[in-house]
Amino acid sequence: MVNSSEGQLNKAGNKRGMSLASRKNLVVNGNNHSAKDYSITRILKEMADDPAPERWLEVEDKGKGLTYRQAAARRIWIDVIRGNAKITGELLDRLEGKVTQPIGGANGQPLELLVRWDGNRNESSNTSEAASS
Repeated sequence: MVNSSEGQLNKAGNKRGMSLASRKNLVVNGNNHSAKDYSITRILKEMADDPAPERWLEVEDKGKGLTYRQAAARRIWIDVIRGNAKITGELLDRLEGKVTQPIGGANGQPLELLVRWDGNRNESSNTSEAASS
């Protein structure tokens, strides 16, 4: 291994586990993300309001000048309308919030928790007692 200001390099002069071509593609002129932050989420957020390439859009959306954000939202709505249950559930969770599950006892009464402790018993007898309950 050779040490350098760019970090640890292998014998070929590349960062560990990464080819030279891959390293060159990480930071491209014009990208706003910093060279040290390769977070996909951050990059997607930065790209969200950029114009979406026409070749990736649905036929009916071409020529409308949609951003990635707008194109993605339209794609989600189309999938919901076509009956995609997974996407529909995700969209409803986003719009309405996840449904909470009530935790309580019978007939809305508070949940009662009873804990018994007998310090004289060994673990094997507790396990067999729990299994028989």
